[in-house]
Amino acid sequence: MSKLVLDAMVFIHGFRIDGELITVPDVMTELKDEKSAMLFELAKDAGMKVERAEKRYISLVEREAKRTGDFDSLSRTDIHLLAKAFQYIGEGAYLVSDDYEIQNMASRLGIQVKPIVQKGIRDVLIWEKHCIGCNRCFPSGNTCPVCGSRLKKGVKLDEYR
Repeated sequence: MSKLVLDAMVFIHGFRIDGELITVPDVMTELKDEKSAMLFELAKDAGMKVERAEKRYISLVEREAKRTGDFDSLSRTDIHLLAKAFQYIGEGAYLVSDDYEIQNMASRLGIQVKPIVQKGIRDVLIWEKHCIGCNRCFPSGNTCPVCGSRLKKGVKLDEYR
């Protein structure tokens, strides 16, 4: 039976999924309506494990996300889900999510992804921040440290040439 690490979207859309179900406590904070919260509780009652991500895996995901420029786009919950899925990578785990940022980062980490409604990603991207004022590029941040203008996220083109 496959280990499936579940994103909040599974509960928000009300999908029934079979397998060894696992999620992280932070997912509960993303469930804003009663129906999705109830589905979360029903899944727990049926045996879904709610486990915290281990710090070493969180650090690994954060380090890689900073390297690829994904860090600013990933929530704490996203990072914890990725870390939990990475923890079980040797056991053939899948991360169940439609979130393209999560899918992009999962692909970089070698984590298998099962989309819910959307098609999965086609290309793995590396991001960088581009200054709208002086045209310099930076790996992260919102304001240019050189001229003070806003930084805009874009695909790092050097990776695809």
